[in-house]
Amino acid sequence: TLGTGWNTRIGAISVDATKSHSKQDNGDVFDGQSYQIAYNKFVSQTSTRFGLAAWRYSSRDYRTFNDHVWANNKDNYRRDENDVYDIADYYQNDFGRKNSFSANMSQSLPEGWGSVSLSTLWRDYWGRSGSSKDYQLSYSNNLRRISYTLAASQAYDENHHEEKRFNIFISIPFDWGDDVTTPRRQIYMSNSTTFDDQGFASNNTGLSGTVGSRDQFNYGVNLSYQHQGNETTAGANLTWNAPVATVNGSYSQSSTYRQAGASVSGGIVAWSGGVNLANRLSETFAVMNAPGIKDAYVNGQKYRTTNRNGVVVYDGMTPYRENHLMLDVSQSDSEAELRGNRKIAAPYRGAVVLVNFDTDQRKPWFIKALRADG
Repeated sequence: TLGTGWNTRIGAISVDATKSHSKQDNGDVFDGQSYQIAYNKFVSQTSTRFGLAAWRYSSRDYRTFNDHVWANNKDNYRRDENDVYDIADYYQNDFGRKNSFSANMSQSLPEGWGSVSLSTLWRDYWGRSGSSKDYQLSYSNNLRRISYTLAASQAYDENHHEEKRFNIFISIPFDWGDDVTTPRRQIYMSNSTTFDDQGFASNNTGLSGTVGSRDQFNYGVNLSYQHQGNETTAGANLTWNAPVATVNGSYSQSSTYRQAGASVSGGIVAWSGGVNLANRLSETFAVMNAPGIKDAYVNGQKYRTTNRNGVVVYDGMTPYRENHLMLDVSQSDSEAELRGNRKIAAPYRGAVVLVNFDTDQRKPWFIKALRADG
C-alpha cells in the first residue's frame, strides 16, 4: 500500500493505492489493485463527525488479506445449515468488487441525551448487474451506569432481496474494592438481542473481567442462542498478559461441535539500547526508557512494567495524535529517582518512538549524627 494524507482547513483528505497478490492452496493465483480516496471532518461547534470514502477495484481478482484467509478456509464456513459455500460461489459472489462508496455521520446530543450515528455502504461488482446497499442507524446513551445501544439496519443485495435487523445491546458494570485495603475489581455483564424479518433471531449474554495482583488475567464467559437451527452455544476464554508474551486459551461447545484453542504471541524489539521482548506489538509503538527504574507500570496497566534496566515496550500508541505516557513508581522498590513521570509523543503511523525519562541513579546516603548529650 502506498498513500498520503493532508489535514486541511476543510477536513482531512487521504488517498492510497494497494496491490494484492493471492495464491490459494488449490494453486489459483489472483492479482489486483485498489484505489481509495477518503475525507473526514469534525465540527467542534456542533460535535458532529462525518466521513466519506470511495474505492475502485481494478479487476475482480483483487483480494484483501481476509479474502485470502477466508477462501483458504472455505470448508469451515456456512451461510446457513443447508447452504455450504463452494469455490465457484466464492469467486462469483463473495469477491469481484468493482466500486464501493461509504458515508457515515455521528452526532453528540446535548448532555444526558447520548449520541446518534448513521452509516451507509454501496457496492457493485464485476460481471454482475445491480448493486448491494446497507443502511444503519444507531442511538447510544447511558442510564446511570448502564450503557445501551439501539441499532436498526436494512440491506439490499444486487437481486433486490431485502433484510431488516434490529439490535438491542446493554452493558452493566459491577465493581467492588477500594484499591487501598482490597484490590478494585470490576465485572461487565453484556447482553445483545437481535430481531430480523421473522422476529427473534438471536441472543448473546456475556461476562468479562480482570483478576490478578497486577491485573494480568482477563477472562470472559458467554452463552448464545440462535433461533435458526435452535442452537445454544457456551464458551469461555482466558488471557494472560505475561511480561514477555500474551497467552490465550478458549473453549466453546454447542450441540453440534466442540472447539478449543490456544495461542502465544509477543514481539522482539531491537534498538540502540539493546534487545527487548514485548507481550504484544502494534503497528505504532513506543520504547520507554527509564534507567534504573524497575517495576514501574505504564498508563495504569499494572501488568506492563519496566524491566530491571528500566525499559518497557508500550503498544497502545495512536498515530498522528498526542499520546500521553506515564510511569507509576508506587510499586517500584528501585533506589533510583524518577524526575518527571509524564511524556508526550505524536508519532507517524508505523513509527517506533524512543521515549527517554530522566532519572537520578546516584545512591543516597543517610548519616545519623548525635550530640554528646544524646
